[in-house]
Amino acid sequence: MTDPVQAGTQIAAEAGAHAGGYREAILFLVTAGIVVPLFHRLRISPVLGFIGAGALLGPFGLGRFADAHPWLAPFTIGNRAEIAHLAEFGVIFLMFMIGIELSWERLRVLRRLVFGLGAIQVAASATVIAVILIVLDQPVAGAVLVGLALALSSTAVVLPVLAEQKRLGTPAGRTSFAILLFQDLAVAPILFAIAVLGRKDGGDLGAALALALGQAAIALAVIVVAGRVALRPLFHLVARTRSPELFMAACLLVIVATALVAAGSGLSMTLGAFVAGLLLAETEYRRAIEATIDPFKGLLLGVFFVSVGMNLDPAQLISAPGAILGLSVGLLVIKGAVVLVGARIMKLSRPVALEAALLI
Repeated sequence: MTDPVQAGTQIAAEAGAHAGGYREAILFLVTAGIVVPLFHRLRISPVLGFIGAGALLGPFGLGRFADAHPWLAPFTIGNRAEIAHLAEFGVIFLMFMIGIELSWERLRVLRRLVFGLGAIQVAASATVIAVILIVLDQPVAGAVLVGLALALSSTAVVLPVLAEQKRLGTPAGRTSFAILLFQDLAVAPILFAIAVLGRKDGGDLGAALALALGQAAIALAVIVVAGRVALRPLFHLVARTRSPELFMAACLLVIVATALVAAGSGLSMTLGAFVAGLLLAETEYRRAIEATIDPFKGLLLGVFFVSVGMNLDPAQLISAPGAILGLSVGLLVIKGAVVLVGARIMKLSRPVALEAALLI
């Protein structure tokens, strides 16, 4: 016969272990419950609060002392890989929501900024950074790789700030969005360039870039054609069931499926979700989809910013403050100057050019 005390102890241990698996989720919800109202009251973007919370609760914050002080372990987030996978969906949902608030016609109006100023920003920033590194005796291939990587900016940081302040529709907001959209389009060619430059036996960069562009164009065409054919009938069928759960499931399926198709072709997952949003913006279910997805977007974006904060290591800044701050300021100056000059070339006003430069 089983000892009741032993059985109770075993059940309690299993319950504690089971609850421990939800520690990160509970910590995040508590963080969101503190950060969002507090920073709204202070009229500061919650983005900074989530990043700060990630730095505090992450492995380089309280986690650094968890081994020496075990009582701190329940207040730390240690599983960075799991958090990172979940955080990526925050950016995907953000781009989907931006797509659904736009339309093909409005995007067509932006094409001059997307393929004009966006191309100038990526090409010029990558070139300037690469040239500086080559002058500093870095290998050409490595300098080009670093230049391409640092030419890109964070869509997930810029757009939430603009959306929160209702500035996406302003001239500077549209300009910043156009540049970020071109950067997403440039991801596939850049990844292929990195693959070719990383080969020891060399390779035909031109052919690889042509292949990347062709593959990306085919993937986008498949997403657009399939979306135009299938999305409206799908949501019409789902709406007839009058099931909120099924409607939510259909929304999540469309976002995840288009993101995965884009990722499989070498494009960014965010670009696939953005195109899905554009397609659904033309349907009569646009507002219902927005209302369904918006809560997911806010929570998952919070997870994303917490994950960003978790990667910040104050010890590295303390060990080499001059080099880190100097390189950071130099990078900001280079990219800001490129955007400012490019925006003026595109005949944008000086205030709009300056604001877009600071955002990017």
